[in-house]
Amino acid sequence: MRTKLMLSLVAVLWLGGCSMAPKLQTPQPALPESSSHAGASDISATWWKGFGDTRLEALIEEALLQSDDLKLAMANVSLSKASLRLSGADRYPTVTAGASAYRQRLSRESLSPFQGFIYNSFGLSATIGYEFDFWGKYQNTESAAWAQLMASEADKEALRLSLIGGVAELYVKQVALAQKVALLEATREAYRESYEYRQREFRHGLIDEVMVAQAQALYANAGVMLLELKAAQTLGESALVFALGRDPKALFEGGIDASLSMPQALKIPEGIDSTLLERRPDIRAALERLHAANALIGVAKADYFPSFSLTGSLGYQSLELEKLMSGSAQTWGFGPSFSIPLLDFGRVSSNVERSEVQQEIAKIEYVKSIKRAFKEVYDALKNIEHTRAQISAQTHEKEAFERVLDVAQKRFESGYSDYLGVLDAKRGLLLSRAGLIDLHAALLTHQVALYMALGGGWQEHAQ
Repeated sequence: MRTKLMLSLVAVLWLGGCSMAPKLQTPQPALPESSSHAGASDISATWWKGFGDTRLEALIEEALLQSDDLKLAMANVSLSKASLRLSGADRYPTVTAGASAYRQRLSRESLSPFQGFIYNSFGLSATIGYEFDFWGKYQNTESAAWAQLMASEADKEALRLSLIGGVAELYVKQVALAQKVALLEATREAYRESYEYRQREFRHGLIDEVMVAQAQALYANAGVMLLELKAAQTLGESALVFALGRDPKALFEGGIDASLSMPQALKIPEGIDSTLLERRPDIRAALERLHAANALIGVAKADYFPSFSLTGSLGYQSLELEKLMSGSAQTWGFGPSFSIPLLDFGRVSSNVERSEVQQEIAKIEYVKSIKRAFKEVYDALKNIEHTRAQISAQTHEKEAFERVLDVAQKRFESGYSDYLGVLDAKRGLLLSRAGLIDLHAALLTHQVALYMALGGGWQEHAQ
């Protein structure tokens, strides 16, 4: 009967543990209604291949393999897994085993009747100890560790997405710079020929010195702009090499082979889908950290209550080695223990208060991540819309400058106007063409930002 009662008590203590963690009410800010059935759920996991640029695809694959930041994120995931295993182990009994062999001589000057006696002591033992998780302390600790693992997985995916977007943006900027350098080199060559032609005209007395100086200034200005672009190109290469995780040797000896053709524009998803909350890894990470903070409140509150544990031991002890395993040498012990905090000068209550504040901070961070996500989607959509309008306007401007230059050139050659009109038209056309390159690059950059804001094709089960 006693045995059954003891087993029943153990079962109640083992299975009847209750959690001190509060019921979590996940905050939800007001969200926009989905404007279309299509949206984030339609994004391919390899959306960047839509650019149709094999060089860009190769750079992204290299970054995903070599990036130091991504390696650190993966290491943090491994660290979280180890922490989860450690916290889970606390929910199970601890079993230890030991063996001893001891030889001792007693003092001849003692009052013991065994003065000068020399004896041996041999022992084998096994001890088991278990603390019942009656208040859910260890259960909540494991739940918090699990949530932290999920958060670190989401952090890794957020960094992976940021890495892909960063490489794509840097590459697009390099292509734009390469195009502008090629444009300016061709323009500078035309300015050089024009300058040399004006010099010959001046020598033959056909034009005055001012016109020669104007042509020279235009040629020299193109050279200055070209140097500035090449400097920006070098720094952009450096940033891209670092993002790829290449060694410093590659920075000084290698280079990035950027195409002169701008990648094609992506197909933009329609509308803002509510699945954004499920796909954004930073939102998932913030939610998991909120779960972890909530579970840690239960861990802190459990210290208000008494702890129960059982300890048992079984072994053998003998003065003679050959009798160590005999039945008469057997030893055992078993018993429960109980402890309760009486006076801790506010340590437990302060720890609970700190855990509750940390949960409130996690709530704010979660709501903030949702607001930031929808802001980034909205901004990217508006930037794409405005940039497309700017490209259209800039294209009309470029065409207008081409007509202005043609007319100005004909009027100058016919003697109806001076060379200043031609110079102004050339400057305007150069700036307009360069601006159009920048706008095409900006459009692709805003599209990358939109795909990143929509979660970039990440799934929760991605590893």
